[in-house]
This record gives sequence, C-alpha cells and structure tokens, in this order.
Amino acid sequence: MVALNVAGTVTFVSVLFWLGRDHSPVRLLRWTVLFGVTLLMPMYLSARIEAELAKLPKPVPRALSRVAVYPVWVGLMALGAALAMVDRLP
Repeated sequence: MVALNVAGTVTFVSVLFWLGRDHSPVRLLRWTVLFGVTLLMPMYLSARIEAELAKLPKPVPRALSRVAVYPVWVGLMALGAALAMVDRLP
C-alpha cells in the first residue's frame, strides 16, 4: 500500500511538473521538497506511530488504532494546498 501511495504521488507530481511552464532545476528541487515534506515525512511518522501502537497491550481502542493514518491525511491536504500555490512561486 505504501509503494502504491508513493508511486501514485510521484506520477501525479511528475505530470504536474512537466505540464508546467518552468522546467528548471530549481523548480524540480521545489517539487521534490514539496513531495518529501507533504507525503514521505507523514508516511514515516505514520510508520513510527504504528510501531509504537503495536507495543501496546491488546486490544487497542478503535479510535486509537486509526491515529497512524492522521499524518498521511495531513500530508495529502498540505500537498493539495501547496499545489494550488506552486505556480505562483517566483
């Protein structure tokens, strides 16, 4: 599932980069940083949360078991917000 998320986001970001007007290395670096901050970092945090939840005695409450998904949701929302502004960057 993680590989599918990463592959889909890389494809999405790559298409948006190549459809844009500016193909400079600086713009590519901005897209790469945006991708890392908004998807890879939340997925890393999610994995860490899942590892810590696995150490808790069972059964874990249902609301607590979904906590690991929250960083990824926040990252996806941040990616959507940043994509709306990315063409306005100088």
